[in-house]
Amino acid sequence: MGKTDVILKQKIDNLGNPGDLVSVSAGYARNYLLPKNLCVLAGKEELAALEVRKEQIRKKALKEQEHLATLARTLSDLLLRVPVKTGENGKLFGSVTTMHLADLLAQKEIRVDKKQLHIESPIRELGEYVVSVNLGHSLHASLKIEVVSE
Repeated sequence: MGKTDVILKQKIDNLGNPGDLVSVSAGYARNYLLPKNLCVLAGKEELAALEVRKEQIRKKALKEQEHLATLARTLSDLLLRVPVKTGENGKLFGSVTTMHLADLLAQKEIRVDKKQLHIESPIRELGEYVVSVNLGHSLHASLKIEVVSE
C-alpha cells in the first residue's frame, strides 16, 4: 500500500485543517477524500498555490476570531429576559432549554447554535441565571438570563 500526499480543503478530525499537506494511504485518498472533494492531490501547481491559500485561510480565521470576540462581548453584556409559563409558587411548566435560549437570541439577531449553550443544571424556577456559551476557538462567554413569568 502506497502513500499519497494531499492538501486538505476542510477540517477533517484526526487528520488536519484546511490547507494542511498530509500523507494518507492511496486507497483513503482515492475512495474517500477525493470523491467527497475534501482534498486535492499535492502536485507542483497545488503546492505553489498552497502558500497563497494558507494566507487566505489565515486571514479568514483572523476575521472569524474578531467576529467571535465581538459576539462574546455582546453576549457578556446582555441580560436576556426569558418569559415562561408558570404555575403556583413560581414553578415552571417544564424547564428552560438551550433551544429556547437560541430562539430568543435569534430574535435579537444574535446567531448562536443551541449546542454552543451550556446550562449547568435544569432551570425550573424564576430568577436570574448564568449560561455558558462556547463560541469555539477557545472563546467562551457568560450569558446572563432572567427567567420571568409571562
